[in-house]
Amino acid sequence: MKFFHAFLLSLFVAISSMSNVASAAGSAVVHHQLFSEIEQSLANAKTAHVDVLAPQNYAKAVKYYKSAKNRFYQNRSLADIREELSRSQSYLNQAMATTQQSQTTFAGVIQARTNALSASAPQYAGEAWKLAEDEFNDAASNFEDGKTKNSREDAKKITEFFYQAELKAIKTNYLGGARNLIEKAKELKADRYATKTFIDAKLLLADAERELTENRYDTDYPRDLARRARNEAQHAITITKLSIGVKKKDFSVEDIITNYERPLTAIAGELDIVASLHDGYDATEKEIIKSVKNLQKRSKELDQSLLVRAEQAAEIARLSEILGVQSEQLAAEERFRALLANLESIFEPNEAEIFRQNKNMIIRMIGLNFDSNRSELKPEHLVLLAKVKEAIEISNTPHTTIEGHTDSYGSDASNLTLSEERATAVVEYLKTNMTLTPEQISSVGYGETRPIANNESVEGRAKNRRIDVVIKLTN
Repeated sequence: MKFFHAFLLSLFVAISSMSNVASAAGSAVVHHQLFSEIEQSLANAKTAHVDVLAPQNYAKAVKYYKSAKNRFYQNRSLADIREELSRSQSYLNQAMATTQQSQTTFAGVIQARTNALSASAPQYAGEAWKLAEDEFNDAASNFEDGKTKNSREDAKKITEFFYQAELKAIKTNYLGGARNLIEKAKELKADRYATKTFIDAKLLLADAERELTENRYDTDYPRDLARRARNEAQHAITITKLSIGVKKKDFSVEDIITNYERPLTAIAGELDIVASLHDGYDATEKEIIKSVKNLQKRSKELDQSLLVRAEQAAEIARLSEILGVQSEQLAAEERFRALLANLESIFEPNEAEIFRQNKNMIIRMIGLNFDSNRSELKPEHLVLLAKVKEAIEISNTPHTTIEGHTDSYGSDASNLTLSEERATAVVEYLKTNMTLTPEQISSVGYGETRPIANNESVEGRAKNRRIDVVIKLTN
């Protein structure tokens, strides 16, 4: 009897846990649908410097965005939330329009401000930075209010303020940091253990000081010299510590070499290259460079292909309009591109890769990781699977196939079975949470027969252990 009661209690807890997870998944989907567009717009606006070129309207846009967020977490009505988001977007549109008008006037200010930020002026030249920011905010607000008479004169003055803040920050931050590191290196006896690197750091610092004195307003070159001086000083410190560690037998030369080989191995893995370091770095280095050059070549070819494709699409549209003929194929391509954009907006980069393959859209679920030799879904998978459900729904597809894949470790038979079980687990979840007939969804396991990466590397095997959601496209 006690066992039966314990079983009922465990079952109740499990059901409650699944209900909470499902509720959280639903809330995440609704949140994405409501806020993804405005959040992307705000991010784009920040990149375009809208926050400083149109500060008043941008601040109002952020205010109503935060208000909508608060209402969402307070479980207020969707109508209220959408009203706040509409206001946010309206103010953001006004801010963007002002920014387009003011970009020419304040282009020099934006560049000077960016340079000052790169020199960490807010941290190392606080007063000078605040003066420049306050003056810029006043000038931008006046422009936003239509008071543009003195804008160009204000821009020149503010540009100079940011230049001064940058120069002061460089002297404090770059030169001061380099000096401190060189002093620290000397205390550690880097002049003995890393003589060449230590001397290089001192020479670079001297050159930077001379350039700042002789060419006060040409900060690019001395800033680069100061950065290199700091890097060389830190490099000297690192070499010194390693040399002393080897001398004291805290670690071996082998430890140092294998530690420094690790990043090269990781880079090779991402490029699907098996690092071969038994005879030095040369072979792996050449393979990496060759792979990068091939990627660069393919990137240029893709850019050219996209350009030609855009020109062809424009010409087809023009001819269609002249002849009064609607191209069904062109219309279908537009729908496919729109669908791809919608699917990409649902998933985070670490959750899934989305791409088109012939007449299918593929959702490669890189965020769905099963335990070793297991096919059971875990609670942390449910939010991602809720997004897959949303993706299938908006695709309006006649059929979806869930593909299971493994790496090459293990027997062919066991890998095939495991891939089938994992694909089936995903299908069963989707059937439980969607209205799907057997004709609309199916599962298939391919085991290790369809690798997308090199099974000889750890990184490659991780890529091969995957679930692919294959959505059939319709015209």
